[in-house]
Amino acid sequence: MAILKFTHRPIPVITELRPMYKICQALLILEITAHGSKCSLIKLHLMNWAIKAQNRVETMRVAANLGQITLPVWGFDPALSIALNLAYSDNLVEPTKTGFKTTSKGKELVKKIMSDGTVMVEEKAALISIGKKITEDMVKTVSKEWE
Repeated sequence: MAILKFTHRPIPVITELRPMYKICQALLILEITAHGSKCSLIKLHLMNWAIKAQNRVETMRVAANLGQITLPVWGFDPALSIALNLAYSDNLVEPTKTGFKTTSKGKELVKKIMSDGTVMVEEKAALISIGKKITEDMVKTVSKEWE
């Protein structure tokens, strides 16, 4: 009978799944695209989905300019939900009735991210290009169509 021998080697985790990366993404979304640094969980997932690809960012820019989101559905990322739980336990965000808002500790981290020109460059540029024009009402309207 043959004997199988396995050598355990560490496997790197892709950036998209690293908790600190997702926490920073969520904080940037709250700071750059949300009014008062707070937004619904659905909007957080929408913006998280949008910044994963340039064509999605462009779709959100068009929606922001039109004042209407025309997407039938978007993806919900379990890694974002985990990151939000970790951010809450680290006092970076706090829950609201419909979503989350940034705490003062979270705002300090966002300031550091924004001031560093070498960190999360693509994410910052994408979110800044969308801005605060995607409102909670727009997100709520399109999500009602799911029912």
